Amino acid sequence: MAERILIVDDEPDAGMLIGFMLSQQGFDIVTASSGREALVKSAECTPDLILLDVMMPGMDGYEVCRQLRADPHLSHIPVIFLTAKTEVSDRIAGFEAGGDEFMSKPIHQGELIARVNALLNRTAALRAALARPAYVVAILGAKGGLGTTTLAVNVAVSCVSASGGVRTILAEMCHGRGAASLMLSMPRVEGIAVLLRTPPEQIDARLVENRLAAHSSGLRLLLTPPVLDENAPNWTPELAEVILRHLRRMADMVFLDLGVGLTAVNRTLINMADHLILTLDPNPLTLAITQETMEALRSVAGGANHLDLAVINRSPSSLTLPFQTVEDSLHWPVSQVITPAPEPMFQAIQRGLPLVLSDRNNLVSGQYQELAQKIMAHLPKFAGTALPADGRGVPPGRLL
Repeated sequence: MAERILIVDDEPDAGMLIGFMLSQQGFDIVTASSGREALVKSAECTPDLILLDVMMPGMDGYEVCRQLRADPHLSHIPVIFLTAKTEVSDRIAGFEAGGDEFMSKPIHQGELIARVNALLNRTAALRAALARPAYVVAILGAKGGLGTTTLAVNVAVSCVSASGGVRTILAEMCHGRGAASLMLSMPRVEGIAVLLRTPPEQIDARLVENRLAAHSSGLRLLLTPPVLDENAPNWTPELAEVILRHLRRMADMVFLDLGVGLTAVNRTLINMADHLILTLDPNPLTLAITQETMEALRSVAGGANHLDLAVINRSPSSLTLPFQTVEDSLHWPVSQVITPAPEPMFQAIQRGLPLVLSDRNNLVSGQYQELAQKIMAHLPKFAGTALPADGRGVPPGRLL
């Protein structure tokens, strides 16, 4: 069945010309000559895509798009703005109204067809993902300074790089304490900061997807600033829940970097997760904090089906507790031990790459990859995949 495109332009000749270009490609064309008519026809025929003129009398294209995004039955329709305006401020206004693309008039046929096909393909992939919610892995540090974000980045990239590939998103849900962008030498893309300024009821999948940053590895990230803005709105459980509900429809796997502490936001996210990784280092102080954390986790309603303990060694073994002591004290098996690698880690950060890419043969890279394989074994497409011979496996049962 041909995909239906609604063309909205108050100049009939312009609309007819665009319609002719697209009808030659096999698209089903519907037209409207005003903003009001566009809303009516959108409700009547639910087009697969809308080409929307910006400058129209009465109701301009920006307002039409805002009303489309406010309607839960129409908010998913992709919109390409058609405009003679070239100012950056005009494009910003269009994206803020909920548009997906901009095309400048006069329209070039080749560019029009390319943009329409690309946006339709991207939207189709997003719709297909709606039936396959992602496997959500929450990563929580028993205390700060352990390397929890480093583990999150390297394990997430390992999943992307795995044989068969896993569409993976890493979300920094520790607002105002983000380090991934610095670790990966990525531009400061405003992710969580933008969503914070949006009422939860106005956040849809398209808005969240547009805030994702892409790394060269294929990993997509929802980033948060490294320093908390005191004037920023509050980071609330309600907002975090809405964001995660959208994220889990966009990938095979979503990793959540929760930072440290059982805050109200973290409790909500752990309750929504399928899997929890609790990071600790093997010293008596952290062990005591971890015991308290695990006891508190038992009070979280619902919660992750699986718990991994990841012991991150940052000191020589002579100054740390054996992992068997950790297991005996916590009454829970250690799933992965990460050994110290200060020099390779330093070099990886200097290069702006995770260790699993900058030094693939490093022992610690292998340890991150082992943990990734254990987690991926829970995905249907990887069910039954053999784990490394020395892998300890994921402990069965429910902690929470």
